[in-house]
Amino acid sequence: MVETAEAKQVCRAASTLVYPALDFDRKPCGTYTREDFEQVLSRIAFDQEFANTGGKTVQLDRSEPVDVTSTARNPLAKSLLYHLRQLDADAINSQFDGVRDRLFQTLRSLRLLPPRVDVAIDLHEWRFYSQSTQTTSSSPTLISERTERTALRRYVSSLRAFDSRSLCSRWMRTASVRSVRSLILEARRYVSIRHVYLDRGFYQVHVVKELDRLDANFIVRARPSTGMKARLSAGAETVVDASQMQRKRPPTASVDVTVFAVPHRTSEDEHVWFVTNLDVESGTARAYAAAFRRRWGIETSYRQIGDFLPRTSSPTFSVRLFYFLFAVALYNLWVLANVLVSGGSILRKPQISTRIFRTLVIPQGYG
Repeated sequence: MVETAEAKQVCRAASTLVYPALDFDRKPCGTYTREDFEQVLSRIAFDQEFANTGGKTVQLDRSEPVDVTSTARNPLAKSLLYHLRQLDADAINSQFDGVRDRLFQTLRSLRLLPPRVDVAIDLHEWRFYSQSTQTTSSSPTLISERTERTALRRYVSSLRAFDSRSLCSRWMRTASVRSVRSLILEARRYVSIRHVYLDRGFYQVHVVKELDRLDANFIVRARPSTGMKARLSAGAETVVDASQMQRKRPPTASVDVTVFAVPHRTSEDEHVWFVTNLDVESGTARAYAAAFRRRWGIETSYRQIGDFLPRTSSPTFSVRLFYFLFAVALYNLWVLANVLVSGGSILRKPQISTRIFRTLVIPQGYG
């Protein structure tokens, strides 16, 4: 059982890893202080609110005069958004890279980093709409070892009406390869990776070839072809077979893999298919499939990031990037707080919920 005082101390200590790193590039003579911006940012992150509402509630808490019925932009919120719009994407990434670095330094100092870890990479879409354009943001994420810089940096595209499907397909293929490479190389700066698990969205010969080039031990969920299904002999429960993934149309590519399939857990007469570069035998195929199922935690993690994500209708990239990375940082600090109160263990049910964590974090007072 975690005492309230201990939980509060841990959460507030975790918050010191993020708030001192925030830099809004405000002028010393500005109307509002850095602490003002931190208060609004924290309020809209914790309550999943818009900046305008956050600015009003912060000023109401201070007993400042606020016209709550006004439809005009709240001046505090307006100032925050103005400064976020002026920030360069590289500067934003640098801030949150520093947060991540300090988090891992803390884990290392407490000897809480395991010698090797399994990681998952997934693809999530963050859609938003404005009057001028429809924008789709695709965010490859590796949680929690790596969720930040690549999540929205290079592979966000404002997709207007493409006349050519091949152009969009080529962009997605290139983006997938580059993002997977970037995520793995970045993660290796902090942890030693044992296995990488990827869902069917990454079942592409160019992605698998890149994983093999990186010497990463991978398991990718496959979309079975007719030829793959033909490998199932009558009555067979598992399949393990050498194969080669090929793309015959330009840009051509091929890579040797092992295909394996295990019975579906709930659907009779169905199998779940994978490709891998691991040594798999009939006796170990089910074990690898069970290990792959653990990657489902990345879906839960991504949803929990939403517990810290401010709402916005802004199409400005720097605003959305800052909001997302701030939410990721708070999520990672929540994970850290739970690891600390549990003595280094990662429990199935966190002892500190995201809602309690939000009430215990103090955003001001760290200079």
